[in-house]
Amino acid sequence: MGAQRRTTDRLLTIEEFEQLPEEDTARVELVRGMLVREPRPAAMHGWVQLNLGSMLLNHVKQHRLGHVFSDIGVILSTEPATVRGPDLAFVSTERLPSGPPDRGFLAFAPDLCVEIVSPSNTSAEIHEKVLEYLEAAARLVWVVHPEARTITEYRSPTEIRILGVAEDLDGGQVIRDFRAPVASVFPR
Repeated sequence: MGAQRRTTDRLLTIEEFEQLPEEDTARVELVRGMLVREPRPAAMHGWVQLNLGSMLLNHVKQHRLGHVFSDIGVILSTEPATVRGPDLAFVSTERLPSGPPDRGFLAFAPDLCVEIVSPSNTSAEIHEKVLEYLEAAARLVWVVHPEARTITEYRSPTEIRILGVAEDLDGGQVIRDFRAPVASVFPR
């Protein structure tokens, strides 16, 4: 199962997961009631996350479309209890009119979820996350592959496009008028 490790002796609820202390050495998600730890991301992952996140944030703020988040807990299911942490997320103003909640995880799937692939991720792990986001009603998922310099766009489990550096990333109906060259997401 790649670098992920399941480490609980018993299944946890979302409330129990929310009360756990933050960890400095690993990223933690709750997957079907079990804690899953991943190594902290490397420098390239952080660079791409901040770069793409700033592009999204600038566009969303300028057009007052909603809210952009980084590394938040998102409740995808209560039975079984699943809380994932997309690298980036967008939620429209219509779905979150008063801004980010003060406490707790986001109680629903964002409109856009972004996963940035790290060397420790397996294809199966990323595919599982994509399907979970879509099943929980995310409207768009971007999987960013820094090593391949591509972005895979999922609008549904069957509507998939792989975008190379010569193409543009497009927010479609989810992030109105957002367009950026795929090449601009990655360092030159």
